[in-house]
Amino acid sequence: MKKLLSLFTGLFVVTAVAITAQTGVSFQYDADGNMTSRTVVLPPPTRATDNGVPEKEPEVYSDQEGAQTITIYPNPTRGEVKVDISPLNPEVENLFLLYNSAGQMIENRRIEGESTVIEINGNPGVYLLNLRLGTTISQWKIIKQ
Repeated sequence: MKKLLSLFTGLFVVTAVAITAQTGVSFQYDADGNMTSRTVVLPPPTRATDNGVPEKEPEVYSDQEGAQTITIYPNPTRGEVKVDISPLNPEVENLFLLYNSAGQMIENRRIEGESTVIEINGNPGVYLLNLRLGTTISQWKIIKQ
């Protein structure tokens, strides 16, 4: 009986560790409280660099702003970031503003299509990307390696 109890306890611990090692699930809801989407959030894979230290793979970030889906990738980047906005409403002013870590505006450009490529030519570090889609403003942190 003790062996059976030990076996169940061991399985419970292994299951608990496996469950906590998994990543989360993100849910999106509409204004009425109905679930509209479910996203499994996975940890980024790692790869070895020249010095043997694992490096995170660039991630894809996505968010829902009203009826629009904003996707930004890769982040971290080596210099080029792609912003996808679907659907893009051409009847409102759509722009992005890129700031460096000192708060200085680096670039301010109109978003013309659903896909925009932003080239970050500055030094490695943290940059802030503001998206103004009509009256909606969203802010994103971009890391340049």
